[in-house]
Amino acid sequence: MKIVVFTDTHANLPALKALTREIKREGYDAAFHTGDAVGIGPWPAETLELLGGIPRLSLLAGNHDAWMCGGLPKGAAPWLKSHYEWLAGRVSRRQINSASAWPYLTEHEFEGVRAAFVHYALSACGRHVSLPISDHIARDLDALLGRHSSLLVFHGHRHKASDLKGKVRYINPGSLGCWHKPAARYAIVRFHKGKASIQHKAVPYDQAELLAGFESQKVPDRALLLSSYFAS
Repeated sequence: MKIVVFTDTHANLPALKALTREIKREGYDAAFHTGDAVGIGPWPAETLELLGGIPRLSLLAGNHDAWMCGGLPKGAAPWLKSHYEWLAGRVSRRQINSASAWPYLTEHEFEGVRAAFVHYALSACGRHVSLPISDHIARDLDALLGRHSSLLVFHGHRHKASDLKGKVRYINPGSLGCWHKPAARYAIVRFHKGKASIQHKAVPYDQAELLAGFESQKVPDRALLLSSYFAS
């Protein structure tokens, strides 16, 4: 059994296109995106459309997806308010309704291994991603025990790739769409007879296309976004 796990596409269409080409060539049995399809990047509608067409892909909700569907939390930063006003004019009601149905946590068994998929730690109601992003990843995710029974948890939220041990093992493939290098990161996981092997991978994409997209789509505060999420 072979699965693909990726996260935090953040409306980076060139990165997502590069991933889809690569995993189609490589082959897989199932795929999971652990949240934040939109936000930050220039192509929210196009990204949602492409994600919806990837075969055997399960989509989970992240905080940015929730904000697209239900609005920003009180006290949101001015740049975030401007960004979501811009984003609202680009996505369709059909896309919002579809994303509203994405789960916040799912659990599956592959070849005798139970694996959970989630964007990050959740609020008590289970319908909000815990903010702000913490440096204590394993401790934060340990709080989900009781909501799942897996020893292997795949997540996102923090854009840095990681493989950490808390009460169970936590794997973050790293943001597909937000990195200082023009490379789309993901993980290939192979399950066999009760064991899992994890391979972190990356495929290059055209950074010039991304930069041009911020300009052509007139993304608000694009200089701030590029320096905050794409600079080394």
